Amino acid sequence: MGEKTDKKTPVEELLDDVEGYIDDWFQAKLPFAFQGRIRWTPPTDVYETEEAIHVVLAIPGLDTDDCKVEFESDTLTIQGVRRETAGGKRHYHKMELPVGPFRRRIRIVRPIDSESVRVRYEDGLLRVRLPKAERGSREIPID
Repeated sequence: MGEKTDKKTPVEELLDDVEGYIDDWFQAKLPFAFQGRIRWTPPTDVYETEEAIHVVLAIPGLDTDDCKVEFESDTLTIQGVRRETAGGKRHYHKMELPVGPFRRRIRIVRPIDSESVRVRYEDGLLRVRLPKAERGSREIPID
């Protein structure tokens, strides 16, 4: 029997991406009272230095116990929930800080040293440092 794996096929990954774009589009069209009830996407910066790829997400008020960061193959996945801080005791006149589940998937095109990935949360920013793996070449003998 074949071994079952959680790895998604390229088509499943594409469908997940399309679903995220559709969610984002519909959320932008909803009145403020409904914000946060569907998945949202945190604002994100991705940049590269000589040593690493850096990913920074703006998630103010996040409880880090409600967040999960994974790096598998060439994809960084960050998902979690930003919760309402005051419960249901408020009557909003305007709501721009989203609450509810979020997920961000970012493909990394450079080889990464996955054992050295570091994540920290500070001042409302989730920072992921993905150190680049050494690129090397070697001569391969012919059998």
